[in-house]
Amino acid sequence: MLFRRAVPGVIQVVTRSTIHKASKVDRARERLAEAVARLERALPAAGDSSADNVANWVKYDELLAQSQSLQAENSHLKDVNAEVSRRLDSAIVRFKQVIGA
Repeated sequence: MLFRRAVPGVIQVVTRSTIHKASKVDRARERLAEAVARLERALPAAGDSSADNVANWVKYDELLAQSQSLQAENSHLKDVNAEVSRRLDSAIVRFKQVIGA
């Protein structure tokens, strides 16, 4: 028989049938809860730098997408410019032929 003092001045009798060993699942849950609590406590300490890193990567992805878009637009404008140049050259040649130059 074991004795336990839960309240000062009161002694309760504790038998072996009332003592429960936590199951493996319960112990695993407790360890998991403790690990999550440690991670949550660690997040605020590293939160600023982590948030900055995420923001930097998001900004990098945005800038990369913008750069690729601008490069594609530049390539398209080069093609348009070459076509306009060919047409102008052709028009100038025809104009010269018409005026007899």
